[in-house]
Amino acid sequence: MKTDLKRAKDASATGDRLPPMMQFHDVLIDRAANRQVPGAAWPDFDTQFHARLLRRGRVVCTAPKIDAAAAETQENPVIFASVYENHFGHLTAETVPRLPQALAECGDLPLVFTRMRADQSTGRSVMFNAVMDWLDIPQSQIHFVERPTLFRQVHIAAQGEHLDGPRTPSEYLDLLEQRVARKLPVRPPKGVAFVTRAGLDHKMGAHAAERYLVSCLRDLGVRIIYPEALLLREQMRLYARAKHLVFSEGSAIHGRQLIGRVDQSISILRRRRGSNMARGQMAPRCSSLNYVPCFGGALHLTNRGGASLHWAMKSFYNIDALHGFFADLGLPLAQVWSQSKYRDIRDQDVLGWVFAMYDPRNEPWLRPANSDDYLLDQFPALHLGHLQDQAAALIKARKVALR
Repeated sequence: MKTDLKRAKDASATGDRLPPMMQFHDVLIDRAANRQVPGAAWPDFDTQFHARLLRRGRVVCTAPKIDAAAAETQENPVIFASVYENHFGHLTAETVPRLPQALAECGDLPLVFTRMRADQSTGRSVMFNAVMDWLDIPQSQIHFVERPTLFRQVHIAAQGEHLDGPRTPSEYLDLLEQRVARKLPVRPPKGVAFVTRAGLDHKMGAHAAERYLVSCLRDLGVRIIYPEALLLREQMRLYARAKHLVFSEGSAIHGRQLIGRVDQSISILRRRRGSNMARGQMAPRCSSLNYVPCFGGALHLTNRGGASLHWAMKSFYNIDALHGFFADLGLPLAQVWSQSKYRDIRDQDVLGWVFAMYDPRNEPWLRPANSDDYLLDQFPALHLGHLQDQAAALIKARKVALR
């Protein structure tokens, strides 16, 4: 099996080219168990490479278990898209990259998605519909597999790009731009725009006092973008209009994957040490790419397995690095920055984060399983010792609510 996978991988996209479209016959497809089991039982499953879910250049999905005896038969050919997603980042970074090539080569064939078994919805989210509309995919072309089905002919494109994968091929960007370029501004980009996480819930992770950074940047004439508050089309236009596009590290970066090449710089304010999120996908889309070393530590919690809930951690700025980066863009952030205001808002955000993370209504996968001391002992090294008693009281009150 390893030899076959290596052979398939060696035949993968190199440089600017995409792998050829794949066509399979008599494929069983059912609802997805989860993202790692998308629901398609490809022939000789263990030897497949491009038909399976890729992350970091490796296949990460496993074969589904499908009751063939209960399957109905679909005679007409289809395109297999992958799992229907309610998570913006996974949709744009893992599912969308199969679509431009498939639609270019297979035209108006039905586009088939699987729905996760835990998803009891019957409709489509506003976000999903917006992404499909952005790609000019008619709603009538989209279909869902709700029960075991034997498809006589299935077409599937390789992921043109994937999470933390290699550099995106030019051929993929060509196909993407053919679908979306006419919707974007034609005038040259100008100015600085900051894509912020300050409007998100504490549980989704952000820099402490990012809202203070937002207020300072706004005073300096920076365009502030709250992606969650905008229609997708407006987000994409604003991204394309900026000569310098700055992101607070997070899923909004994957939104930039919905457009192609723009003569702009892209900078990402790190929330995690050494993170190079989406480097292979951002680099070919812009003139320059910069990961700002402004990570100044973080408070984090762990789940039942002892793994860090890194996506929800509360990060802190390295202030000197932050000021230096914006100074290089011609923005004198240090001149309008009040360290006392920053500290007050930082402290409010830390306590708000603790309150949110210990909410007894949180989903099981988000509930902290660490000891109280595990979190509280992190405070002194981050110059937050003065907040330990208040944080401990919040945790205690939240735990009482669980009884």
